[in-house]
Amino acid sequence: MPAPAAACSLLLLLLLVAPVAAGDCVIHGVRWSAWANRGHLTEGLIIPAQTFSAFTFDLSVGLQTLSVIMDISSELVWVQCGPGLRRKPTFLPGLRPSFAPIAPCPSSVRNNSDSFGQIHYADRTCHPGETGCAARCRYVEHIYGAGNTSGYLATETFGLGNRVFTGVVFGCSGNVTLRDGLAGVSGFVGFSRGPLSLVSQRQISRFSYFFVLPDDPDNGKAFVSLSWADGADHADVKGSHTPLLAARPNQNPYLYYVNLIGLQVDGQLLTDIPAGTFDVRANGSGGVFLSTTLPFTYLEEAAYKVLRRELMSRIRSQGLAPVNATVGHSLCFLTQHFSKLKVPKLALVFDGAHATMELKAQNYFLPVPDGQTTCLSILPSTSGGSVLGSLLQTGRTMTYDIHGAGGGRLTFAGAPAPAKVSLATLLLVWVLLF
Repeated sequence: MPAPAAACSLLLLLLLVAPVAAGDCVIHGVRWSAWANRGHLTEGLIIPAQTFSAFTFDLSVGLQTLSVIMDISSELVWVQCGPGLRRKPTFLPGLRPSFAPIAPCPSSVRNNSDSFGQIHYADRTCHPGETGCAARCRYVEHIYGAGNTSGYLATETFGLGNRVFTGVVFGCSGNVTLRDGLAGVSGFVGFSRGPLSLVSQRQISRFSYFFVLPDDPDNGKAFVSLSWADGADHADVKGSHTPLLAARPNQNPYLYYVNLIGLQVDGQLLTDIPAGTFDVRANGSGGVFLSTTLPFTYLEEAAYKVLRRELMSRIRSQGLAPVNATVGHSLCFLTQHFSKLKVPKLALVFDGAHATMELKAQNYFLPVPDGQTTCLSILPSTSGGSVLGSLLQTGRTMTYDIHGAGGGRLTFAGAPAPAKVSLATLLLVWVLLF
C-alpha cells in the first residue's frame, strides 16, 4: 500500500475505533452568543453599555430546529411561539419567533407536527387555570437576573444531540419581557432541580458542560453532555470534587448550591474575610449557587471588599494604578498597561479535599469593548447571597452528579483531553493494515 494511502487508512481507522466522549447524549456545537446591553448587571462598574454572552446550542422542537440557551438556574424549558397564539404576542427585539404550534382555540388545532399536544388546565401537570377557549395551562416564568416570560404549557418531541425525547413538557411563550435582547435565540432550556426542567423530566442523573470564550484555543471543544444512572459512564469523574448542597429552609430548592470556604490570591488565603461570610442565614439569604446565564460573579460584599483591596494592592505594587480607585465598586485598569502585568492569581476554595478552583485572568478580568480598559468581572452582591457566573466557569469541565443521596456532587476539571487510543487499538490497526 503506498505511504499516503496507508496514512489515510490509518487515520480513518483511528477515527472509527477511537472511544467516544462519556455520556449517553453529547451535544457539540455549543456557542457563545451575544447578550446585548447588560447594563443592569453592571451597576457600580464605570464602563460603557456593552455586550455579554450566554451559551447556546441547537434543539429540535417538533419539526423545527431552534437555538436555545442553557440555564442551570431555571426550571422550565420554553421557546417563543409565533403564529397561532390567541392574543398578539409581545416579541422581544432580537429574539427569533420560530415555533408556530397551534391555531387560536383547541377546537381548531393545526399542529406543525403530529407530536404536539396541549396541556389542559385541569391536568395534574398544571395548577388551576382558566376555562373555555383559554383553558390551556398557563404559566409565568421568572428568568433569574433577566426578566419574565409567560404563555401556556404543551408537550412536544425534542431532539437533543443523539437522543430523541417524546412528550417533553415545555412552555410556549407568547410574552417575553427580558431586560436585554438575545439575537438569534428562541428560548431557554432549564437544567435546574425543578420538576419541569429537562433534567427532572428525563431523570438525568449527571450532566456536564465545557464552555469557552470565542478567542480561546479550546473553542472547538465546547459541549454539553447528559447521562443516566443505567449508563456505563458513571465511573468516578476525574477532577476536584465538592458537595452540591440541598437547599435549606427559605432557599430556592431548584438551584445548585456549593460550600465556598474562602478565596486565595497568589496561593494565600484571604484571612480578612469574616468567618461565615458565605454561610446560609436563618432567613434563607446568603449561600453560594452557580449560574450559566449571569456572566459576572457576585460575592457577599464583605468578601468582595477584601478581594478588591488585595488585587488592587498587588497590581499597584507593579506600578499600575486603577483608573477609578475611589469611584463606585468597579476596579478597572488601562488595557495597554494591564496586558503587560503579572495578574495576581485568584482561586476559589470549596469544601472537600483539594477542592480549589484555580482561575485564569480571563475568568475574572474582562476587556471592555471600548478597547481602553480592562475591569474586574466580580462585583458585590446586592441580593444577600453569592453567585458564581459563567465567565468564571469558562475553560473547565463542570460536572453535576445529582442522582446520589443528599444534594449530589460538583466536579471541576480542566479542558477535556483528546481521546486516547489504546495499545490494543493500535495493534488492531497494524494487523488490518499489514
